[in-house]
Amino acid sequence: MKFRLKAKKTPTFFELLEKQAQYAATGMKLLHNYCETNDESVADGVIKTESDGDMIRRILIDELNKTFITPIDREDLFRLSSQLDEILDYAKTSVDEIRFFNVKPDEEMIAVTAALLDICEHIILAIANIEDHPAISRDEAIYVKAMENKVGDMTTKALAILFEDDDHKKIFKYREIYRHLNQTADLADQAMDLLLDIMVKMQ
Repeated sequence: MKFRLKAKKTPTFFELLEKQAQYAATGMKLLHNYCETNDESVADGVIKTESDGDMIRRILIDELNKTFITPIDREDLFRLSSQLDEILDYAKTSVDEIRFFNVKPDEEMIAVTAALLDICEHIILAIANIEDHPAISRDEAIYVKAMENKVGDMTTKALAILFEDDDHKKIFKYREIYRHLNQTADLADQAMDLLLDIMVKMQ
């Protein structure tokens, strides 16, 4: 009897993008947990997740270089992958700064990271449904864009509270972290703008 090895299925570009989004959500969940617990092992988990997410992006780029015909514009694929990668990068950067500045996350920071986790979870849904359920994908993208405004308001209020403190060193440290958290939401907004553009091109 002859045995045949089953050919390994090559993941689609949308599957790889969804995988990147899942890593971003995992990294953000760990960042949120770290802000709640100050558990350094959780912070180490963010660092590892960022490294694992980089590998998925490397695979996507390798597949992109090997594929002659792509389901959507090659440049759009590259840009969306890059934006998802940067979201995860910012989770790692936030951990690095919390550690470097020896910051104890306050209630506002915990709330902002929870909102960013919510954003990442809806990005997964937006990407997962882009091919078969575009209406759902569009709704999820619009939700993320609305959440970006919410995070902006949350960080502004957090900074207003922070600036009431007389400790200028503390203000500088927290402000830097809040700036990166707000930029994370901005990146998510840009990623969903691109996703909506891609959906128009796919029609």
